[in-house]
Amino acid sequence: MKGTECRLNLLKLLNHIDTIRITQDLSKKVVQMLVCLAEIQKALYSTESQRSSRLILRAINQTFLFGVLATELFADPKSCYRRSMFGMPFHAITAHLGQMIRLVNGRSIVAEAAERQFNKAR
Repeated sequence: MKGTECRLNLLKLLNHIDTIRITQDLSKKVVQMLVCLAEIQKALYSTESQRSSRLILRAINQTFLFGVLATELFADPKSCYRRSMFGMPFHAITAHLGQMIRLVNGRSIVAEAAERQFNKAR
């Protein structure tokens, strides 16, 4: 599955959760982490005309929140090693993505590198 298909599936999942209002069955942290991922993707795929200081600050905050929630929710992964779960793609998202968006438009960088995190979440 390509990164763009994962992004579409994430948006469909969030739409489905919002539509049927099953957030009481799901962990609030899981839903919040998925919303963070969707907002990070929105910032990455925004055009040059949509880029603003507010969007950049929001992306920096969302990457930090995503990092905190992911380390809480997946503190002890069962199906993969901790190093592969929190390796270079995770580090690139949480530590460098906000500053990278500040300097360069997200569409001009390779967004597929940031979307590798979806492979670990499956």
